[in-house]
Amino acid sequence: MRQVLLLGVNFVRAQWLIVLLMSLYLVSISGVFGYNQEIQEARFFLKLHAFYLVAIAILVAAPAVHAERRSRRIVAVLSKGIHRWQYLGGILCGSAMISAVFCAIVGSVSWLLCIRGGYPVAGLGGLMAALFVCCVMASAAGLFYATFLHPFLATGAATLTLALPFIVQRGGWSPRREFFPAVWLVNDVLNFRFGEATGAAWICVSAVIFTILFWIAAAAIFASRDVTISPE
Repeated sequence: MRQVLLLGVNFVRAQWLIVLLMSLYLVSISGVFGYNQEIQEARFFLKLHAFYLVAIAILVAAPAVHAERRSRRIVAVLSKGIHRWQYLGGILCGSAMISAVFCAIVGSVSWLLCIRGGYPVAGLGGLMAALFVCCVMASAAGLFYATFLHPFLATGAATLTLALPFIVQRGGWSPRREFFPAVWLVNDVLNFRFGEATGAAWICVSAVIFTILFWIAAAAIFASRDVTISPE
């Protein structure tokens, strides 16, 4: 796992601009919300940026393989004895690190808004843990589709996969939420009340399982891909 961790750190370094800009945005916007101590404002901040973070998790991971193949850096990495599943694991690890930074900022700002406003913070920690794990799962889904699709198509496919229940509900079909932890998280975020417990633990369990499945599936497909040819 040392190779995966090192690849993850290198991936974060390559994405430093995104990390910097998004961190500056989150810190700056927190000052705007800090002027109003109403609990509705703190809840709105949490809901709004929870959705942003899941979307960013997909956008960070989906183009990674395509960009590495175009720069041919992937050939240099794999020539050092790195297995392809480790390479994908490194990208996923790096994406998780980036999501961890963003989730830590959103969680800290939400906590400070509650403390300054005198609102209960029970349930916030569990919800942020569920948000982080779902962000990692979203990155894994984007990475899976990126092994055989263009990044733009991979982003769309990952988004549709995670949000499938919202699409099929109009047809009268309601899939079990355990199979769609991202939608489960969305419902919990929309209905979240500070001081109330959530189903965060089970969301985390479901999201971890699907993250592993996406990673395994991505590795299986990527193992047969010719990475020596630069994509158009």
